[in-house]
Amino acid sequence: MKYQVQIINVDRMDKYEGTVLFGINGNQYKAFFYGEDFQPGQIADVELSHLEYPLVWDAIFRENKDKELKLEASQESDWAYYGYGRIMKINPVTAYFGDFELELGDWTNDPNVIGEYMYWKIDRLEISRLT
Repeated sequence: MKYQVQIINVDRMDKYEGTVLFGINGNQYKAFFYGEDFQPGQIADVELSHLEYPLVWDAIFRENKDKELKLEASQESDWAYYGYGRIMKINPVTAYFGDFELELGDWTNDPNVIGEYMYWKIDRLEISRLT
């Protein structure tokens, strides 16, 4: 999915990769990037993806009892988040987390989960520029 974000800060680890702090809808997130040339202050059209932490079915559907739509920063790394969202579609499973949607893979084909609130653990939020 395409999003327009404001790049707030860029922290390079080396010539190719680093962390970018970006803003969307008044909220800020940190994400990992590779092979990009983000500059602070610029507005960029980007795509967001992630590496997930494997969860069991019960945890996915039990841990968002308050029906929240948000990403909450984890202390595990700058790019890790706890996701509280709502499933929008399947094949692939796509969930809305308040400021954006993420594709979560093909872990179910059950159409009954569409509209359900869910929990997801993101080990690494990733950002890449759209050309």
